Amino acid sequence: MALCHGKEGLALTELADHFDLESMDMLREVMDDEFPELIRVYIDDSSARLPEIHSALGAGDTVRLRELAHTFKGASSNISAASLAKLCYDLELAAKENRRDELADLVALVEREYAAVESLLRGMI
Repeated sequence: MALCHGKEGLALTELADHFDLESMDMLREVMDDEFPELIRVYIDDSSARLPEIHSALGAGDTVRLRELAHTFKGASSNISAASLAKLCYDLELAAKENRRDELADLVALVEREYAAVESLLRGMI
């Protein structure tokens, strides 16, 4: 796999815990020289989205939280961050179903997974 070679030096198992490696390899191949910029845009966008998620959670705005989780899910899926996309889906569904007792824990899980994803992505650029 292309992700395991070159300057990244990232362990395959570590990447596989967070990404769909086959999809990531295809994305890198398709994006070629534009891949680093895609990753930078994703990181910038995601870093701005997390405070919005916290704000919606704090305000008890489950509609906004659902929308933010949905958008984050799509962006994460687009860069092959499968585990993060799944957690965002779980958050989206919990917000949609108004399961308020689960929301804070899900937000914490999303944040923790995003931190791992961001760190790995920065290692790729």
